[in-house]
Amino acid sequence: MTYYPDVIGELETMRQVVAGASLARYGDGEFKMCEGSSIKSQVHHPALQRRLRAILVESGSCLVGIPNIRSNTPKADFWGPHMRFHPLLWYRPYYSAFVSRPDSAPWIDTPAYWDLVESLWKGQDVTLVGGSHKSLAPADLASASSVTHILCPKQHAYAEYDAIMARIGTPKRAILCLGPTATVMAVDLCAKGVHAIDLGHLGIFLRKHRAGLPMWLSKDDKSQATL
Repeated sequence: MTYYPDVIGELETMRQVVAGASLARYGDGEFKMCEGSSIKSQVHHPALQRRLRAILVESGSCLVGIPNIRSNTPKADFWGPHMRFHPLLWYRPYYSAFVSRPDSAPWIDTPAYWDLVESLWKGQDVTLVGGSHKSLAPADLASASSVTHILCPKQHAYAEYDAIMARIGTPKRAILCLGPTATVMAVDLCAKGVHAIDLGHLGIFLRKHRAGLPMWLSKDDKSQATL
């Protein structure tokens, strides 16, 4: 069988994040960009490719989440072929990128888990960094004490990386929903002392949870999603 590392599960990953650990996440798009491909939300950028590859090996104190392919995911047919990216991965602890993807990890769709997620902003002052309102939006964080919203380009945000980082500054906690750019930002913000959490698609599923809808992405969701 192709080597692919064991991944620390979704609940333990989220518990560590809630306790203060920053998290950078890799999905299929980030893996493809490590190989030099473009994806819908981000054209190939050599500097971004180098950073994405480097972070898989060394990320400071920021946790690195990758797809939990060896789990009992119902999307095994989709994720299985991504085991080919194993040469990019190092012998180090990896955490689960599925913390924001109950379509790939349906066992996290429980009230207790969603309460744990909401504790990231409930009663907190947070900075939300995103490329659209399709993932988390300020309205989704109504239980926060305050939300500073940094709206970024929906596509190809890495071209404005330095300017976006300057706008973010050094808040206590930053929630990032900005595709591969967020993966790099989580590491760089963490190095500045920011509690930085890359949550990608979470907003779509949070709204489905609150509305009592099934945890799967429709065609419309996929066309509008922030990775």
